[in-house]
Amino acid sequence: MTKVEFLGARLEQDILRMVEETAKEEHVDKTKALKDLIILGRKQLLLNKYLSLYRNGRCSLDKAAEKSGITVSEMMNEAAADGIKSTETIEEYRAGLKLLEKSK
Repeated sequence: MTKVEFLGARLEQDILRMVEETAKEEHVDKTKALKDLIILGRKQLLLNKYLSLYRNGRCSLDKAAEKSGITVSEMMNEAAADGIKSTETIEEYRAGLKLLEKSK
C-alpha cells in the first residue's frame, strides 16, 4: 500500500473554487480533485519545460519525451502543435530509420 502523508496548505479562494468545481464536475471528493489537478499540472509543467529545452537545442526530442513521460511520437505531435520545426535533415532521418531497422 502506498504511504500517505498529510499536507496542510492554504489556498486562495480562486484555487479552492477550482478544486471544488473540478470535484463537482468529476463526481469525486475534493481530495481526489486536488490530486488530479496536481498531477495534470505537473505533467503540463514538464511538457512545457522540455518543449522549451528542445526548441532551444538544449535537449533531444527523445530525451524531452522521456522526461515528460510521453512517447517520442506524442512529443513530436506536441512540438509540431507548438510550432517547433525539426532541424533534422532528410539524410539524418533516413540514417536513423536504418539504425532502427537494424536493431529489430
